[in-house]
Amino acid sequence: MDGSVLVVSGPSGAGKTTISRLLAATLPLSVHMRTDDFMFFVTNGWVEPWLPDAAHQNAVIGAAMASAATQFAVGGYTVILDGHWFREGVRGVAEICGRRGVSVHCAILRPDLSTCLARVAQRQASPKPWVRPRPSEAMDDAALSSLHARFNDLGDCEANVIDASGTPEEVAAAVLSAFASGRLGTPL
Repeated sequence: MDGSVLVVSGPSGAGKTTISRLLAATLPLSVHMRTDDFMFFVTNGWVEPWLPDAAHQNAVIGAAMASAATQFAVGGYTVILDGHWFREGVRGVAEICGRRGVSVHCAILRPDLSTCLARVAQRQASPKPWVRPRPSEAMDDAALSSLHARFNDLGDCEANVIDASGTPEEVAAAVLSAFASGRLGTPL
């Protein structure tokens, strides 16, 4: 039995990792893959992912995640990819997964900018020494604001937007409901 891939995207501070963990915990066979973890695989030649020079690096990391996700999905797992996925990245995931008949869905978490900035500031103020800092934690407010703006006015992808201003449990329930209904199919 084949699984599927659910991309959970949104700006920094949207709650992608928290929501993805909650989603994975509710599914009988699931895998949660964080983009942040894959970024740490790059040993030399690292470029901050929001810089223009990072395009190649970001494409390679995205393809590596999509390939791994495909294999898990073919094995029957529902795979949740958590990160800053934009249209071109989701399109690449869908292309790689589609070669093996794996369906791809996308939920875009979108709270307001002030919520995102406050959440990132809270993470920066309370670093956990046993957890590597996320690349977004090196961003200043202007860069975070610019990233947040990329998730506004998404045209035909607006149907994939989930209001992420509620509690994590409420947001996860909304994503799960939209996923189960088929509403999160990827418009490419």
